[in-house]
Amino acid sequence: MSERANRFIFGFSLITFLFLEWSYGVYAIIFILIFEGITNLRIPRLVSKLRYSTGQTAEGLTADIVENENCTFSYEAERLLRFAVAITISLGFVFFEGLLWFLPWFVGLNLLLAGITGTCALVMLFRKIGFK
Repeated sequence: MSERANRFIFGFSLITFLFLEWSYGVYAIIFILIFEGITNLRIPRLVSKLRYSTGQTAEGLTADIVENENCTFSYEAERLLRFAVAITISLGFVFFEGLLWFLPWFVGLNLLLAGITGTCALVMLFRKIGFK
């Protein structure tokens, strides 16, 4: 599973959970994103390693991190994306539900579009700032 597919699945499931008003699903997404951000155990990497554990290697499995010559921070942009998404969803769904109700919808649609198109504006911004 690629990062593109992971973004699509997270975006689609977040929009579905918000539409159905299933708060436990949204809390699960927040928990998974924070867990992946802290431990760097990403679901797409784990699925690829389990899928290709017979000695075969996937094309993108060894080249998960895009090396940037201008990196000023040693932190990965994908990892920072997970924290940013979890914080934004938490702000709009948990802390300020009445005022910022549109934030989880906005994040879900952006993740869905990033999964469809393959380009994530926030990851591009983080890489431009200087993250891996």
